Amino acid sequence: MRPLLMRVLLCALVVMAILAPSACGSSGGQAPPTTAVAAGASDTTTTVAEFPEDTTAVPEAFSADPTAGVDLIPGSAGGGIALRSGDATAAVYVPAGAVADGAKWRVTPLSASPSGVSRPLCPGIYVDTAGAEPNEPCSVGFALSGEAPEGATIVRISTYGTSSEIVPTTRLFRDGVTLLTANVDGFSAYTTAEEDKAAIDEAFVERAKARGKQVDWTIKAGGTETQSLEGWDFTYEIDLFASGGDVWQGGRYEGYVNFFVNGVYNGPAPAFVDTFGEVKGSGRDDALSFYIVDAPLASLLTGESVGEPLVCGAGVAHLEGLASLNMSAQAPNVSGNYDTGDVSATDATPFTIIVNGEDVQLEIPNVGIFPGKILRTTK
Repeated sequence: MRPLLMRVLLCALVVMAILAPSACGSSGGQAPPTTAVAAGASDTTTTVAEFPEDTTAVPEAFSADPTAGVDLIPGSAGGGIALRSGDATAAVYVPAGAVADGAKWRVTPLSASPSGVSRPLCPGIYVDTAGAEPNEPCSVGFALSGEAPEGATIVRISTYGTSSEIVPTTRLFRDGVTLLTANVDGFSAYTTAEEDKAAIDEAFVERAKARGKQVDWTIKAGGTETQSLEGWDFTYEIDLFASGGDVWQGGRYEGYVNFFVNGVYNGPAPAFVDTFGEVKGSGRDDALSFYIVDAPLASLLTGESVGEPLVCGAGVAHLEGLASLNMSAQAPNVSGNYDTGDVSATDATPFTIIVNGEDVQLEIPNVGIFPGKILRTTK
């Protein structure tokens, strides 16, 4: 019986070690084979973009076939497009109202990474707005097969291709694909690269200073859930608070999470045997950090609609705390007791976050779904 008890204790201490697939759209382990897909602002329909006969010249600093470019005509309703960039998928999304009707952009995949990118992860894209610059932030993103390096980020390449600038980037790894997305104020050439973590963090700080604000959105979620497992009844309590985001709800979030569990054994016992079992545990992560990705760009990158206005995110809570297990059994002529006392415990607990308007669902596999809210905290 002892191995069973220890198995139950591990389950109660810190949720589960495998993140189940969520409601978020996924690509099934490979970057989607999209060559040119244009999507409307609602992402409810997709149409194959046409390749016009006329082409727009790409600056000589970049290696590209101009005839491989694709027109993006967002109009006042907004829209987006996705196309291949080497082994990756690249996407551009323009929100409603960002450009006037009649604007005609051209997105061209680069055939090689510019010299100004020292550690490229894909060739990149060049976006020609033909003078119709957006009047509010737009989005650019890349889907890379496999788990990208820790320092993977989107970079903006200079006009002459000799230097690059780190763009604050949202990162989400799901089902064998890494999604890198960013909000940008203008377009030229963008790609992905591996950069130093300190430089990436500094880019977020500089972005916040430039906009005169540090926090855009606040998420609070939690509550109580119950589960039964092999004769044990567990009660889980979660309290999560995080702030972050960007122009929209997608972006990086930082905060804390508290986790509590209490389990009581109510399973069967042999005749004439009285049993008692109780497990308790608690954990806290004071440095919680995770990302969520806005729905329109995620839909373009994965090739599947995630159901506007859903926003999907995922992260791992690194919990540190205490746990205890106390069990006893008593029969007419024999009795036994097992008590661990308080034991220090650490574990990584994956979770998924779904945002629908102001409503939030925090899902921890095999534990439960906890409701919450997301509110804009600065303007």
